[in-house]
Amino acid sequence: MAPKEVPAPPPSIPVPVVTPAAPKTTDWRDIPLTPGDWRYDPAGSVARFGTPGAAAFVVRCDRAARTVSFARAAAGAAPATMAVTTSAGNRALAAVPVAGPPAALVATVPANDGFLDRMAFSRGRFVIAVTATPRLVIPVWPEFARVIEDCRG
Repeated sequence: MAPKEVPAPPPSIPVPVVTPAAPKTTDWRDIPLTPGDWRYDPAGSVARFGTPGAAAFVVRCDRAARTVSFARAAAGAAPATMAVTTSAGNRALAAVPVAGPPAALVATVPANDGFLDRMAFSRGRFVIAVTATPRLVIPVWPEFARVIEDCRG
């Protein structure tokens, strides 16, 4: 018996390789969170966000003045605007340099300012943007709200 002849495969059809474009997002809710954790210090009514030994953002209550201050780590900075983005709106705060260590830009608001509630109840995160510093995408954890409660109580 003679072996059967195997038919030749059909000519290959070139298939273009399509590489999907990286998603371009400008929606702040899709930006990955800044690495770090919140730490609350009840002695000074202060919450710090960042990595151990390097707070990138600090929230502090001044009970005597009934104000809440935000400090963004920034060395050698000039007065700037601290832009805060929440799920309920945006706010631009005047920030002034404060010598360190660590050096920072600090913005202060009254403890009864309703925007603090917008930050505390923002959907999972808020954003802090200051010129010439990396944008911070900060998770909303109870430590932040605790400082505000301390200042209002």
